[in-house]
Amino acid sequence: GAIFSGAYTAFSLSHYNPIDTLKGKVNASSKGIFLRKSLVVAQFVISIVLIIATILIYSQLNYMKSEKLGINTNQLLVIKGPETGKDSTFKNRRSAFWDELSQQSFVKDFCTSGSVPSEGYNFVTSGFTQPNSKKGDELKAYSFAIIAERYLKTYGIDLVAGRNFTPEECAVKWNDNSKVLMNETAVKQLGFQSPEDILHTKIQWDERALDVVGVVKDYHHKSLQNAIDPVIFYPQNNGAFFTVRLTADKMQNKMAFLEKLYKKSFSGNPFDFFFVDENYNKSYISETQYGNMFSTAAIWAICIACLGLFGLTTFTVESRVKEIGVRKVLGASVQSIVSLLSKDFLLLVFIAFLIASPSAWFAMHQWLQNFAYRINIGWWVFALAGCLAVAIALSTVFYQAIKAAITNPVQSLKAD
Repeated sequence: GAIFSGAYTAFSLSHYNPIDTLKGKVNASSKGIFLRKSLVVAQFVISIVLIIATILIYSQLNYMKSEKLGINTNQLLVIKGPETGKDSTFKNRRSAFWDELSQQSFVKDFCTSGSVPSEGYNFVTSGFTQPNSKKGDELKAYSFAIIAERYLKTYGIDLVAGRNFTPEECAVKWNDNSKVLMNETAVKQLGFQSPEDILHTKIQWDERALDVVGVVKDYHHKSLQNAIDPVIFYPQNNGAFFTVRLTADKMQNKMAFLEKLYKKSFSGNPFDFFFVDENYNKSYISETQYGNMFSTAAIWAICIACLGLFGLTTFTVESRVKEIGVRKVLGASVQSIVSLLSKDFLLLVFIAFLIASPSAWFAMHQWLQNFAYRINIGWWVFALAGCLAVAIALSTVFYQAIKAAITNPVQSLKAD
């Protein structure tokens, strides 16, 4: 760009007559007007594309952050379970920790689990079939979430059929368990038409027969960038995560108390925690950075486009000084002269809009395919970008146009 700009400038200047230049008789030429207009159009194409991209990125980000997850994340604190000190006293210390939690007035509910929403699953496996399964169905993958009986209540997850686990079922050893829960997506993937149908049918997990005692309503265990997975919930008193629903006031005091309680029960382990809603939002850091980057780029592109348009306006006004003077002598109003000078530049913006709109639509349509749940690209986005471009162009042009329109026509007609 630098080489092209310098070369073009040098080439243009080399065509001036040096004698006329020294006498100050160099006049503006209209030979390069097509290039000047093309550059302004290109600058506005880039600006409009970036404006559209910025609007759509922030709209998608807002959609993902505001869309209902199917769980209640308000004041939901997750404490990572201890990894050391799991000796013969561990179960008693864990039970004592749960008992003290349940006695606190600021604890609305709590549960333990092997995985939590916003943090993925315990593992992914296959090998599940039902009596009417077809060949190859055993290869379909299912996500596994290990939970205890308080998990659904703590997270505000609904059942659409059947019942929840009992405390006794969560205390059964891993290999002796025969009860599971499934979400709606898993039920459909197994080939059942309704959640109630699976409650009366044993399913196979390789050689093990399982009873589905309940069907969980689909919820977004991961961010909205991903489709809802088929999930199987397995009952176990797993201590990988402690989830606590807190009341909203005096959060700092509560965190200090919980840390003290945690370290008392699990000394030598760090008090590592996060809030579920904040953890979901961390999944959208990349989109937030994209939005910031595009909005910054759009501002710079608009500034550059305005400079180009301002230069072209100045050139046009100077080359039509006498014409403007004649029109004023013949009775033309300031408004008509401003309109005369502005309409040519609005045409350039309109051409830029026609080029930018399909380009931006294609690029953003491709980008949105990365999301399982996404917004629709509405016509209003392009209308808004077009209006912004027109407003920016008019604000740039009006200064020069009004200045030319209010100039004394006598001075205009005397201009060289």
